Amino acid sequence: MLSRSSGRVSNRYGAIWQAALRERFGRWRFERGLKSCRAADIDLLRSYADAEWPSRDTPIHEARLIALDFELDGLGPRAHVLQAGWLPVTTRGIEIGGACSIDVRSMRRLDADAVTVHGIGEDRAQSGEALQDVASRFLRDLAGRVVVAHGASIEIEAIRRISKALFGIAVPVRSICTLALERRLSPNRIGNDGYRLAAARKRYNLPDYQQHDALSDALAAAELFLAQLTRMAPVPRLGSLETW
Repeated sequence: MLSRSSGRVSNRYGAIWQAALRERFGRWRFERGLKSCRAADIDLLRSYADAEWPSRDTPIHEARLIALDFELDGLGPRAHVLQAGWLPVTTRGIEIGGACSIDVRSMRRLDADAVTVHGIGEDRAQSGEALQDVASRFLRDLAGRVVVAHGASIEIEAIRRISKALFGIAVPVRSICTLALERRLSPNRIGNDGYRLAAARKRYNLPDYQQHDALSDALAAAELFLAQLTRMAPVPRLGSLETW
């Protein structure tokens, strides 16, 4: 009969194996996506694929990052982007001069519950910029960078869905999820509330911020990420932080 301690060791190695397999598949899918972008007859996608992408062994202080947040009309698979906010990040600081916040045009009837959260009504949504213009601008800034976001899977899936609809190709994206990192750094919190962006920031003595504004949320995630790095030693490699 296996002892309890040997069972824990087995579970730990099983989790490590699963994480390695997930990363291997994620990187394979990313490279396959870049290959599709290179083959496309679209300059924007070819430029994106041909950007200088960092290796997994890149020290995090040498990696080029971009903090990102979308405000969506709900969380369903067909929810559309109403606002996008992003800004470049390095471990030396946040590049406020490169920050961008754009309302995205939507002519649909908006979800009333979502409007009470993000505060973007139908009149404002109808006066936003065209989705294709916003997506093109964002993909130019994203090329060669790794996304930093809290709950990054929402942003990544939105990018893939939007690019598939606009260009016929689901653009591949690499990401660091500050939510996933916080679960690693503070693993014993009960429930999900303690891992929300505002709650996580409080543990690092970061100030309150305006929630449910895309650029403000992106900045808040970037600040949290830089604070999280102070709890990691030695300086981590990019591959140990990415989410797949």
